[in-house]
Amino acid sequence: MFMKKIVFSFFIISTFYLSAQSEKAWRIGLQWGAQDNHNKWSGGMDDAHARFHENKYPAGAFDLIARYDHNKHWMATFGMGVNTYGFNFGISNNYKFSQIQNRWSGANAKFTELQTPILIHYKFNPNCKNNKWVIGAGFVPTFAKAQTVTSKYTVYADGAIKAPDIELTAKNTSGPNAMLRFVIAREHEFKKGGILHAAWIFNAGLNNKAKAYVNYTLDNTNYYHEFTNTGNFVGFRLAYWFKPYCPNKKVK
Repeated sequence: MFMKKIVFSFFIISTFYLSAQSEKAWRIGLQWGAQDNHNKWSGGMDDAHARFHENKYPAGAFDLIARYDHNKHWMATFGMGVNTYGFNFGISNNYKFSQIQNRWSGANAKFTELQTPILIHYKFNPNCKNNKWVIGAGFVPTFAKAQTVTSKYTVYADGAIKAPDIELTAKNTSGPNAMLRFVIAREHEFKKGGILHAAWIFNAGLNNKAKAYVNYTLDNTNYYHEFTNTGNFVGFRLAYWFKPYCPNKKVK
Protein backbone atom coordinates (compact mmCIF):
# COMPACT_ATOMS: atom_id res chain seq x y z
CA MET A 1 0.00 0.00 0.00
CA PHE A 2 2.84 2.40 0.85
CA MET A 3 4.57 1.77 -2.47
CA LYS A 4 1.28 2.26 -4.33
CA LYS A 5 1.00 5.72 -2.76
CA ILE A 6 4.54 6.58 -3.85
CA VAL A 7 3.82 5.49 -7.43
CA PHE A 8 0.51 7.36 -7.47
CA SER A 9 2.15 10.60 -6.21
CA PHE A 10 4.86 10.33 -8.86
CA PHE A 11 2.21 9.73 -11.53
CA ILE A 12 0.30 12.87 -10.52
CA ILE A 13 3.41 15.07 -10.67
CA SER A 14 4.48 13.56 -14.00
CA THR A 15 1.00 14.16 -15.43
CA PHE A 16 1.16 17.85 -14.49
CA TYR A 17 4.53 18.17 -16.16
CA LEU A 18 3.93 16.16 -19.32
CA SER A 19 0.55 17.76 -19.98
CA ALA A 20 2.22 21.15 -20.07
CA GLN A 21 4.94 20.53 -22.62
CA SER A 22 3.23 23.04 -24.92
CA GLU A 23 3.59 25.70 -22.24
CA LYS A 24 6.85 27.66 -22.29
CA ALA A 25 7.00 28.45 -18.57
CA TRP A 26 7.35 24.97 -17.11
CA ARG A 27 10.59 24.02 -15.38
CA ILE A 28 11.93 21.14 -13.35
CA GLY A 29 14.46 21.44 -10.55
CA LEU A 30 16.06 20.04 -7.43
CA GLN A 31 15.57 21.26 -3.87
CA TRP A 32 17.56 20.66 -0.69
CA GLY A 33 16.47 21.70 2.79
CA ALA A 34 17.26 21.72 6.48
CA GLN A 35 15.10 22.44 9.50
CA ASP A 36 14.78 22.07 13.29
CA ASN A 37 11.74 20.06 14.38
CA HIS A 38 9.74 21.45 17.29
CA ASN A 39 8.30 18.88 19.70
CA LYS A 40 5.95 19.52 22.61
CA TRP A 41 5.55 17.88 26.02
CA SER A 42 2.35 15.82 26.02
CA GLY A 43 2.38 13.61 29.11
CA GLY A 44 4.29 11.93 31.89
CA MET A 45 5.93 13.91 34.69
CA ASP A 46 5.49 17.66 34.45
CA ASP A 47 8.68 18.29 36.44
CA ALA A 48 11.98 17.57 34.71
CA HIS A 49 15.47 17.51 36.17
CA ALA A 50 17.49 20.66 35.51
CA ARG A 51 20.10 18.62 33.61
CA PHE A 52 17.56 17.19 31.15
CA HIS A 53 17.20 18.89 27.77
CA GLU A 54 14.59 18.46 25.03
CA ASN A 55 16.49 19.62 21.96
CA LYS A 56 15.34 20.55 18.49
CA TYR A 57 15.88 17.67 16.08
CA PRO A 58 18.12 18.63 13.12
CA ALA A 59 16.23 17.29 10.09
CA GLY A 60 16.48 17.62 6.32
CA ALA A 61 14.65 17.20 3.03
CA PHE A 62 15.35 16.57 -0.66
CA ASP A 63 12.82 17.01 -3.48
CA LEU A 64 12.41 16.69 -7.22
CA ILE A 65 10.26 19.69 -8.12
CA ALA A 66 8.25 21.08 -11.04
CA ARG A 67 7.26 24.71 -11.52
CA TYR A 68 4.71 26.50 -13.68
CA ASP A 69 5.03 30.29 -14.11
CA HIS A 70 1.54 31.44 -15.10
CA ASN A 71 2.68 35.04 -15.61
CA LYS A 72 5.25 37.46 -14.19
CA HIS A 73 3.57 37.43 -10.77
CA TRP A 74 1.95 34.04 -10.19
CA MET A 75 3.46 30.56 -10.19
CA ALA A 76 2.71 27.09 -8.80
CA THR A 77 5.18 24.44 -7.62
CA PHE A 78 4.76 20.69 -7.25
CA GLY A 79 7.25 18.29 -5.75
CA MET A 80 8.01 14.81 -4.54
CA GLY A 81 10.77 13.86 -2.17
CA VAL A 82 11.77 12.73 1.29
CA ASN A 83 11.59 14.58 4.59
CA THR A 84 13.03 13.59 7.97
CA TYR A 85 11.78 14.36 11.46
CA GLY A 86 12.33 13.04 14.95
CA PHE A 87 13.33 13.60 18.56
CA ASN A 88 16.56 14.57 20.32
CA PHE A 89 17.05 14.46 24.10
CA GLY A 90 20.10 14.96 26.28
CA ILE A 91 21.41 15.06 29.85
CA SER A 92 24.30 17.37 30.73
CA ASN A 93 27.18 15.63 32.53
CA ASN A 94 30.13 16.75 34.61
CA TYR A 95 33.12 16.74 32.28
CA LYS A 96 36.75 17.79 31.89
CA PHE A 97 37.80 20.34 29.31
CA SER A 98 40.21 17.71 27.99
CA GLN A 99 37.21 15.38 27.48
CA ILE A 100 34.59 17.82 26.26
CA GLN A 101 32.94 15.09 24.16
CA ASN A 102 31.60 13.58 27.42
CA ARG A 103 29.49 16.60 28.37
CA TRP A 104 26.28 15.01 27.10
CA SER A 105 24.40 11.75 27.39
CA GLY A 106 21.90 11.76 24.53
CA ALA A 107 19.30 9.72 22.67
CA ASN A 108 17.53 10.46 19.41
CA ALA A 109 15.04 8.90 17.00
CA LYS A 110 14.76 9.57 13.26
CA PHE A 111 11.82 8.97 10.91
CA THR A 112 11.57 9.39 7.14
CA GLU A 113 8.45 10.20 5.10
CA LEU A 114 7.47 10.83 1.49
CA GLN A 115 6.25 14.38 0.89
CA THR A 116 4.47 15.94 -2.10
CA PRO A 117 4.36 19.73 -1.53
CA ILE A 118 1.90 21.76 -3.62
CA LEU A 119 2.25 25.55 -3.32
CA ILE A 120 1.03 28.77 -4.94
CA HIS A 121 3.49 31.70 -5.03
CA TYR A 122 3.33 35.42 -5.75
CA LYS A 123 6.47 37.08 -7.22
CA PHE A 124 7.18 40.76 -6.88
CA ASN A 125 10.05 43.20 -7.28
CA PRO A 126 9.21 45.99 -9.73
CA ASN A 127 12.69 47.51 -9.75
CA CYS A 128 14.78 44.52 -10.73
CA LYS A 129 14.15 42.14 -13.64
CA ASN A 130 16.36 39.19 -12.67
CA ASN A 131 15.90 39.23 -8.88
CA LYS A 132 12.50 38.73 -7.28
CA TRP A 133 10.94 38.35 -3.88
CA VAL A 134 8.51 35.47 -3.54
CA ILE A 135 5.83 34.67 -0.99
CA GLY A 136 3.82 31.49 -1.05
CA ALA A 137 1.54 29.09 0.77
CA GLY A 138 0.33 25.60 0.24
CA PHE A 139 -0.43 22.10 1.35
CA VAL A 140 2.05 19.26 1.95
CA PRO A 141 0.58 15.73 1.88
CA THR A 142 2.92 13.17 3.46
CA PHE A 143 3.06 9.37 3.63
CA ALA A 144 5.02 7.34 6.17
CA LYS A 145 5.48 3.71 7.13
CA ALA A 146 4.96 2.86 10.82
CA GLN A 147 8.20 2.49 12.77
CA THR A 148 9.29 2.03 16.36
CA VAL A 149 12.75 3.34 17.30
CA THR A 150 14.48 2.59 20.60
CA SER A 151 17.64 4.27 21.83
CA LYS A 152 19.63 3.84 25.04
CA TYR A 153 22.70 5.93 25.70
CA THR A 154 25.32 5.15 28.35
CA VAL A 155 28.74 6.81 28.68
CA TYR A 156 31.66 5.84 30.90
CA ALA A 157 33.38 9.19 31.25
CA ASP A 158 36.20 8.22 33.64
CA GLY A 159 36.37 4.47 33.64
CA ALA A 160 34.41 3.48 36.75
CA ILE A 161 32.29 6.64 36.84
CA LYS A 162 29.12 6.02 34.89
CA ALA A 163 27.26 8.89 33.27
CA PRO A 164 23.45 8.96 33.48
CA ASP A 165 21.41 6.62 31.30
CA ILE A 166 18.66 7.94 29.08
CA GLU A 167 16.22 5.59 27.36
CA LEU A 168 13.97 6.57 24.47
CA THR A 169 11.18 4.78 22.65
CA ALA A 170 9.59 6.64 19.74
CA LYS A 171 6.74 5.63 17.42
CA ASN A 172 5.38 7.36 14.33
CA THR A 173 1.95 7.12 12.71
CA SER A 174 1.55 5.25 9.43
CA GLY A 175 -0.29 6.30 6.31
CA PRO A 176 -1.19 9.77 5.04
CA ASN A 177 -0.71 12.99 6.95
CA ALA A 178 -0.73 16.69 6.07
CA MET A 179 1.02 19.97 6.80
CA LEU A 180 0.50 23.62 5.89
CA ARG A 181 3.50 25.52 4.54
CA PHE A 182 4.28 29.24 4.17
CA VAL A 183 7.26 30.56 2.22
CA ILE A 184 9.31 33.77 2.01
CA ALA A 185 11.97 33.56 -0.71
CA ARG A 186 14.42 35.42 -2.91
CA GLU A 187 15.35 34.17 -6.37
CA HIS A 188 17.77 35.09 -9.13
CA GLU A 189 17.39 34.22 -12.82
CA PHE A 190 20.64 33.67 -14.68
CA LYS A 191 21.26 34.72 -18.29
CA LYS A 192 21.08 31.13 -19.52
CA GLY A 193 17.64 30.68 -17.99
CA GLY A 194 18.35 28.83 -14.74
CA ILE A 195 16.89 30.13 -11.47
CA LEU A 196 18.43 29.93 -7.99
CA HIS A 197 15.76 30.09 -5.28
CA ALA A 198 16.48 30.48 -1.53
CA ALA A 199 13.58 30.34 0.92
CA TRP A 200 12.64 30.37 4.57
CA ILE A 201 9.72 28.03 5.20
CA PHE A 202 7.30 27.86 8.10
CA ASN A 203 5.57 24.52 8.55
CA ALA A 204 2.43 23.85 10.60
CA GLY A 205 1.41 20.22 11.12
CA LEU A 206 -2.26 19.32 11.16
CA ASN A 207 -1.96 16.00 13.03
CA ASN A 208 0.32 14.17 15.43
CA LYS A 209 3.09 12.46 13.44
CA ALA A 210 5.11 10.74 16.15
CA LYS A 211 5.37 10.27 19.90
CA ALA A 212 8.38 9.75 22.17
CA TYR A 213 8.62 8.17 25.64
CA VAL A 214 11.72 9.14 27.66
CA ASN A 215 13.09 7.61 30.88
CA TYR A 216 16.14 8.67 32.89
CA THR A 217 17.36 8.57 36.49
CA LEU A 218 19.13 11.43 38.25
CA ASP A 219 19.77 11.96 41.97
CA ASN A 220 18.06 8.66 42.79
CA THR A 221 14.83 9.81 41.11
CA ASN A 222 13.35 8.21 38.00
CA TYR A 223 11.83 10.63 35.50
CA TYR A 224 9.37 9.85 32.71
CA HIS A 225 8.16 12.22 29.96
CA GLU A 226 6.16 12.01 26.75
CA PHE A 227 6.63 14.29 23.74
CA THR A 228 4.67 14.68 20.49
CA ASN A 229 5.85 15.74 17.03
CA THR A 230 3.20 17.38 14.84
CA GLY A 231 5.48 18.51 12.00
CA ASN A 232 5.93 22.10 13.16
CA PHE A 233 9.25 23.62 12.12
CA VAL A 234 11.09 26.59 10.67
CA GLY A 235 13.50 25.67 7.91
CA PHE A 236 15.55 26.70 4.90
CA ARG A 237 15.22 25.53 1.30
CA LEU A 238 17.65 26.00 -1.58
CA ALA A 239 16.37 25.12 -5.06
CA TYR A 240 17.75 25.29 -8.57
CA TRP A 241 15.32 25.42 -11.50
CA PHE A 242 16.65 24.45 -14.91
CA LYS A 243 15.83 26.59 -17.94
CA PRO A 244 12.48 25.98 -19.69
CA TYR A 245 12.35 23.33 -22.40
CA CYS A 246 10.96 25.99 -24.78
CA PRO A 247 13.02 29.09 -23.88
CA ASN A 248 11.91 31.11 -26.92
CA LYS A 249 8.52 31.80 -25.40
CA LYS A 250 8.66 34.30 -22.56
CA VAL A 251 6.34 34.54 -19.59
CA LYS A 252 3.89 37.36 -20.10
